[in-house]
Amino acid sequence: MIYMNPFAAAPAISQQLTDAQRIVILTHVSPDGDAIGSMLAVYHALQALGKDVHALASSDLPNYARWLPGVDNVTVYEIGMHFPEADLVVMVDTATLSRIGPIYDEAAQTLVQLPIVIVDHHVTNNGHGTVDFIDATAASTCEMLFQLFSAMELPITPDIATCLLLGLTTDTQSFQTSSTRAESLHVAAELLKHGADQERVTKEVYYTLPASSAALIGHALYGLHVDGPIAWTTVTQEMMRDTQAEDEAGDEVVRMMQRIAGVKALVLFKERFDGTTKISLRSQPAFNVAALAQEWGGGGHSQAAGATLHMPPSEALEKILPQLRALVGVTE
Repeated sequence: MIYMNPFAAAPAISQQLTDAQRIVILTHVSPDGDAIGSMLAVYHALQALGKDVHALASSDLPNYARWLPGVDNVTVYEIGMHFPEADLVVMVDTATLSRIGPIYDEAAQTLVQLPIVIVDHHVTNNGHGTVDFIDATAASTCEMLFQLFSAMELPITPDIATCLLLGLTTDTQSFQTSSTRAESLHVAAELLKHGADQERVTKEVYYTLPASSAALIGHALYGLHVDGPIAWTTVTQEMMRDTQAEDEAGDEVVRMMQRIAGVKALVLFKERFDGTTKISLRSQPAFNVAALAQEWGGGGHSQAAGATLHMPPSEALEKILPQLRALVGVTE
């Protein structure tokens, strides 16, 4: 059952939680701030309800989230790891089951037999859980969780508020994205009232950039191409080795590209260690890059999406750039 309103979703989700004791929380591979903030907020809320909770991340957490309250309780999944015994799965900030990466690859048969509660704001999420709370108009999943917890009359502790604020801050880029709405700002204000550590969130997200990430940004922007309303660049494995940058450094490259005047859509081609290419797409509000990403098995938001192409960056570039030009109405 799909719900779009927190007050409608609250009774159904409450019932699922009441019926379960052992609960596993999952989110998407290469988790961002919204994913980890959501996961940890749910972890704290379920702990307070007396549940046996396992927070299981598909891959390493971003540096700016590794200080969050309860982060030591997040287990990073490793190939061959036993999936925890569970009565219920809560999946946050994830559009499809396959987006949980290696956990899905190795535990799909277990997952499909378990009831799943989904809380997500991706426009590409069509609902595949037992109970789905999906609101594609929300700026972040953390925003939705504050509304849901309030509707369920769950206490919002300072730890929960801090986790939610980090997710809301990062997914809106400090309320700069087109998805930011009046409700987003209202939720942020309420989180501060509940004791969120806004000073620490700001410091960790914006003022702890590793020197290696700064070096990678320089390499990537040196190879930047701007062709009218579109822009693109490539991050190779050689660049990653030379700079010793962490995987999340590519996100900083994208944020820099978004600041280029006149660009309506952009793409970062990032070479993965296995020879595949991760594409990160961004656009202005009039152009839906999520639809483009879906054509390649990915997804996301209308103005921020991604996918993995099973080819090297040079081939991915030849496939994606014509589509990006067509999207913004540019002929070659």
